[in-house]
Amino acid sequence: MDEYGNVSWKEDRATVHFERWIDAAIDAVWEAISTDDGLEKWLAPAKVNLVPNGEVNVDFGEEGLAGGAIIELVPGQVLEYNWGFPGEPDSILRIELEAHSGGGTTLRLDHSLVPADQAVGYGAGWHAHIDQLVEVVTGRDVSDWYERFSELLPHYKGAA
Repeated sequence: MDEYGNVSWKEDRATVHFERWIDAAIDAVWEAISTDDGLEKWLAPAKVNLVPNGEVNVDFGEEGLAGGAIIELVPGQVLEYNWGFPGEPDSILRIELEAHSGGGTTLRLDHSLVPADQAVGYGAGWHAHIDQLVEVVTGRDVSDWYERFSELLPHYKGAA
């Protein structure tokens, strides 16, 4: 599994896709992506109402509040919700988890309907955040997001 994500474009929108194997139990990864405390450790402070049509809102401070209504929820496996910052068109964030019998979890993240001019930034941004998620659920020190984002941005610009 390649650690880098893929960005694909269709007209004025893009999809950012990641598939990452994580050496952690699916329950630990689910908690990290679906709870207030879990999201705060690797993404940003969040409020999650984990019910169908509930809300996921992530507070990025000066950048604004992102998130929206839950579209699909399969506890422990799938969390899909609207994603939007104020003044931006809504997009859709979908995270799927798959447990492996020998241990570990595959995470698939798809962020679709991203404005095409923001796809490179979302690619590098989600990559850096997923790195932090892996660090959290495997008990490692969490790296600096801005530093990692800056390292990754040239790769995603080159893939554009």
